[in-house]
Amino acid sequence: PQVAPLADPIRVEILNGCGVTQVAARLRNKARALGLDVIHEGNAPSFDHLHTLVIDLSGDLDQSRQVADVLGIPHLIQQKQEDQFRLADVSIVIGRDYRRIGLLDADR
Repeated sequence: PQVAPLADPIRVEILNGCGVTQVAARLRNKARALGLDVIHEGNAPSFDHLHTLVIDLSGDLDQSRQVADVLGIPHLIQQKQEDQFRLADVSIVIGRDYRRIGLLDADR
């Protein structure tokens, strides 16, 4: 199902947590096409994430839920950080389940 584009751009970072090359870049392209403001893309501290996660960094759970819904990610956690230098509102960690949840359309 098509999800309506977001009214306000939500600043997200995309982290590769599964070690598969190019998944973060591919998700960045998809996220931008859906209206998300991807401000950072890189690797998570480890590649042993089993589940793809949306992490709410700003304390605005509705905003994070929108990101999870628009990308079809079932797991959402809150990890509010009191960091005035943090630029992203939402962090997405790509886990090994990304194919199973259909995160990247080409893998379906």
